[in-house]
Amino acid sequence: MSLRGKEVRPLIDQEAHERLSIIAEHSDMQINELAARLLEKAIAGEWHEVRLLLARSERLGKRWKVVESSENGGGKG
Repeated sequence: MSLRGKEVRPLIDQEAHERLSIIAEHSDMQINELAARLLEKAIAGEWHEVRLLLARSERLGKRWKVVESSENGGGKG
């Protein structure tokens, strides 16, 4: 698999790794490819929640320091 973005090397516990390995095998994927896909899904979900919180806070008059690209949907992707 070629690198398609920035590298991150999270440490996960043994049980999560075993489960990830089984899912990857069942899905006929490399474990690192599956891990990246799942991590990206989780980040997208968290980002959605944060954007909603920021929008609600702004409507209530609270301003948060947000990176310019984040105000437009997070820049890339």
